[in-house]
Amino acid sequence: MNTPETRQKLDVFHVASHNTYQEAAFCRNLGLLDANEQNRLQHAVVAVAGLGGVGGGHLIALARSGVGGFRLADFDRFDPVNGNRQYGATVSAFGREKLRVMAENALEVNPHLSLTLFEDGVTEENVDAFLDGADLVLDGLDFFVFEVRRMVFKKALEKGIPVITAGPMGFSSALLVFTPDGMGFDEYFDIREEDTYIERILKFAMGLAPRPTHFGYVNMDFVDLRAKRGPSLGCACQLCASLAVTEALRLLLGRKGVKPVPYFLQFDPYVRKLVKGRLRMGNRHPVQRLKLWIAKNYMLDRNKVIGPVRPEQPDLAADGLAAVRDYVISAGVQAPSGDNCQPWRFSGKGERIVLSLDKGTDESFFNVRQAASIVACGAAMENMTLAAQACGLKPEVELRPEEGAGEIRLAALTLKQGEDVHEPVLHDAVWLRCTNRKFYSRKPVSDGVWEHIREAVERFPGTTLQWISAQDQLKKFAESVCLADRIRTEHRGLHEHLNAMIRFTQKDAEETRDGFPLGNLEAGRAGNLFLKATRSWSVMKALNTLGASRGVAAHSGKGILRSGGVGLISTQALDTESLFLAGRALERAWLTFTHYGIRFQPAAAPALFRLRWLLEGETSFSPAHGKLLGRSWSLAEECFPGFLASRPVLFFRVGFGPGIKYGTYRKPLTAFPGGDA
Repeated sequence: MNTPETRQKLDVFHVASHNTYQEAAFCRNLGLLDANEQNRLQHAVVAVAGLGGVGGGHLIALARSGVGGFRLADFDRFDPVNGNRQYGATVSAFGREKLRVMAENALEVNPHLSLTLFEDGVTEENVDAFLDGADLVLDGLDFFVFEVRRMVFKKALEKGIPVITAGPMGFSSALLVFTPDGMGFDEYFDIREEDTYIERILKFAMGLAPRPTHFGYVNMDFVDLRAKRGPSLGCACQLCASLAVTEALRLLLGRKGVKPVPYFLQFDPYVRKLVKGRLRMGNRHPVQRLKLWIAKNYMLDRNKVIGPVRPEQPDLAADGLAAVRDYVISAGVQAPSGDNCQPWRFSGKGERIVLSLDKGTDESFFNVRQAASIVACGAAMENMTLAAQACGLKPEVELRPEEGAGEIRLAALTLKQGEDVHEPVLHDAVWLRCTNRKFYSRKPVSDGVWEHIREAVERFPGTTLQWISAQDQLKKFAESVCLADRIRTEHRGLHEHLNAMIRFTQKDAEETRDGFPLGNLEAGRAGNLFLKATRSWSVMKALNTLGASRGVAAHSGKGILRSGGVGLISTQALDTESLFLAGRALERAWLTFTHYGIRFQPAAAPALFRLRWLLEGETSFSPAHGKLLGRSWSLAEECFPGFLASRPVLFFRVGFGPGIKYGTYRKPLTAFPGGDA
């Protein structure tokens, strides 16, 4: 970075020459490093593969230690999602090549550095050139980039070059050193040609931290090896640089104390533990093999939800527009709908997708004037826009409701080519979103999170969000839900529709691919027996005389009490356009909660019964049920001021808690044909 401004600054401080800069900039290293060692570092060359959270820290720490030469490789660009941990991820760097940004950062530390840059990252074609002349290699590659890492390690060790790897794990860092005269990469990690990718990643993780300190506090819901996803902290990445650069200096300066694999080290300041030892035989050790077996058979799929299937994300250039179009529609189909009825239809050609509503799909008591289905289609459109952006396209939504004999044509989505279109942070949540009927922790969702959700909701005109989280308010709203939910069991139409949508066997769930698999209802063994026994309305009606409806409703009320808060989304009008936008707002809120790892369950009865009352009048309910609703809504008004004057769309409860095992299925795309568009 030999710019006029830089030269002027160096002249002002009388450090323009290489030697004068070395004397001043690295003088505080003396006492820990001697003059000969400082000179040795000045002429050392370190290859750093990957310049993200770990590699970027390695580079800067080495540059500040006085290392004078680097061979740097990275093909990626900085993005906002890098902001929590990567050295170069500043707002001004978003969209820029990590290699260029980090080279500039390093030259700001030492303008006399000798840099060789590999803008394609490390590849089979350039790995020899990347390693040529290097005294040492530091591994800064992403955890999930396995084959490139394996190649770099093997090539470096063959050339007699040591390699250091340090991985951020929770608040900790785990460190391994490989030297040419020690165990090789495949030998230590026990990598075999027949291993699957997942097995190799598991072996890498287990070998990196043989006695892990971080499992006790990492939320494993955020770890998905198949999706190549896991949490990482900036402080842990900085700790990686501290450990790795310490060993780098030890190796470069020929100091004593190098402990190559099978020696390992993990330092975790969070639990105040330093774990170190010698893993004899590496991952071939019987204990490690047992751990691998347990991980493969019990831990790997602990977060897998039975039912939903995430399709492979297509590449527009490689796979074409038709594949992207199918992916976008698949994202829409993942949206929630009343009793998972999936009322949407899709038509159009090429870049244009028309979203319509099949009026015959849901004729239930809840779906008054198709309001619930319109909301569901709005949610589908929100998913589709996110999926389109993830594929590099700019989605344009045209909302033009048009009612026909059997369908309502709602909106068109046009997939436009656009500049600077980036994958939205909520895209993953499209495929992870689910209804979670389990009891949650009573830990309240903070007002700060709710404010974020409100901002997401109110970006859609006419849509508002209210919430409660105090226990006294939740208790009062639980009473409201108990009163309204009694009707769900006492109303024949509602009872029979629900039972028509429950898939009591796994075979039924897989064949119909709609409704609720029995396990998804989280009723427990006793609850499942009750649901099976009361499928007949005559049985349910008889049990209601003994108070069964109150017991079922009490379970719903308990869910409200066992939550971290309740929200209400409302809209200013009940026309098609307003309900459609409310559906988009609802899905945006749900996806944002999912992104934060917060569970979500609709509490539909109070709001949807209110919509029916507003649209169809009080005569659509029996006098007894009308009285129940009056009491229910009065309590809701106390918790959510203005409720009775509003047009409510949905109440929902949220909170922190365990994930679900049984999700809901979706029909294939061929099940949703639309008319000509």
